[in-house]
Amino acid sequence: MTIHDFLETRAEKDGENPFVHFQGQTVGFAALNRKANRVAHALRKLGVRKGDHVCLLLPNSLEFLYTSFGLAKAGGVMVPLNPVAPTDDLKYIINHSDAATMVVDQRYHDIYTRIERNLPGIEQTVWHGDEIRSADGSYSLHDLMGSGEEKDLHIEDVKDEDLLGIFYTSGIEAPPKGVMISHSSYVIQARVWTEDIIHCREDDVFFTSLPLFRIHPQVRTMIAPLVSGRPCVLQDGFQASGFFDEIRRYGATVFDYTGHTLSELMAEPYREDDAENPARLAFGSGASPEIWKDFEERFQVGIIEGYGLTETGGVSLSNLPHNRKIGSIGKPTPFCDVTIWDENNQEIPSGQAGEIVIREETPHSTFLRYYKQPDKTLEARYGGALHTGDIGYKDGDGFFHFVGRMKDCIRLGGDLVSLVEIEKIVNSHPKVLKSSAAVAHEPSGQEYLKIYAVLRENHTLGPEELFLFCQKEMTTSVVPTYVEFRKELPRTTIERTRTSEAL
Repeated sequence: MTIHDFLETRAEKDGENPFVHFQGQTVGFAALNRKANRVAHALRKLGVRKGDHVCLLLPNSLEFLYTSFGLAKAGGVMVPLNPVAPTDDLKYIINHSDAATMVVDQRYHDIYTRIERNLPGIEQTVWHGDEIRSADGSYSLHDLMGSGEEKDLHIEDVKDEDLLGIFYTSGIEAPPKGVMISHSSYVIQARVWTEDIIHCREDDVFFTSLPLFRIHPQVRTMIAPLVSGRPCVLQDGFQASGFFDEIRRYGATVFDYTGHTLSELMAEPYREDDAENPARLAFGSGASPEIWKDFEERFQVGIIEGYGLTETGGVSLSNLPHNRKIGSIGKPTPFCDVTIWDENNQEIPSGQAGEIVIREETPHSTFLRYYKQPDKTLEARYGGALHTGDIGYKDGDGFFHFVGRMKDCIRLGGDLVSLVEIEKIVNSHPKVLKSSAAVAHEPSGQEYLKIYAVLRENHTLGPEELFLFCQKEMTTSVVPTYVEFRKELPRTTIERTRTSEAL
């Protein structure tokens, strides 16, 4: 089924039941369907047809939901944008996407006007907000929805394998890649998450504060309610203070997290009612083993750690409520097969680190391709499987563990070593403010690990003392050979503070 099929079916079956709670407003499935129809008819009048790309520069909001579902009904393709991305990235993405239409929230007016003159392909802009610019090619989303029809819009040739969204990856090291996601991928991922991972209950209420320009919260906030019939709570950004008060207010039972959000929640002052909340599960990635158990004990919420890429449309590996291992990223989800490969694209035994490689087991469950980058698509799918660019290993119990990004790993003594993990250990020294690990090349061609360190103000530290600390905290094979103290960390040509090349 396509997304609009799911929405119409759910609206007919559970029309008055809540779909989303947002800032004191509640929108039911039938009301959502009517709003989406209004947007769909309005977009069709503006000339948006099947396959046309529309860029969304919107915050977490009801309008994001109405516009996204309206595009699905109209046969259009959403290109959600990160409003805090560098302006050069925004210009590149909008131009590369071949979009002719923008939908922009008024709060991003200044951002958009700075880049607007460099967007030759944009023919019309739809604004959401109180202050709408009066100019050729500018429209009010409110006015368009007011004039749109509420009857269902059926585009007969939209199929479940058709493109629904293009999500652009980070452009730190290369131009961003447009990951093309189909209707089918959304549905498969939502079903896997609700049925196989969290084992959705009749009283569940989903909760997210993660930005909807990312695929993962879209699947869990927008599509999971259509699949399960359970409502979601949408927040316009994460705030640690009062987070669990919002959970209590809405009776939320499952919420999203990142490692950062868990750390901030743990840093909040302790309250006697910390454990008195309706949440049963927290789902996400980046939970450190050090926080995992303490968080669960304090808030009485089970952590479900998973792993997935934009290219997989969601979660590829996950722990389960009844089958978990602290520190792991879980086991493969039903739609895929996950293995660890070496540099020669050969599967390697359990316990050895290599690249995490994902093979699609269910058709149309992962991305279609990279938009206008066939070479990158072939590179990512070399050997008939998705090369994630991440390093991990599988243990003897079948649980996978994340080591780091390939670009942040080096091979020392035959082992793949995460530079990020080395930096964490060095940074744990009480006199070290920050550090950067890199590979040092000797004239002989031999590679060694080198640490660049910045000390805390008014502190002194000799190389020997740091070496002894590393020997105590690290395995022998990864103890750095060289240490250099600096006032600032060295930077690469792409303005990053870490590299696997000589510095």
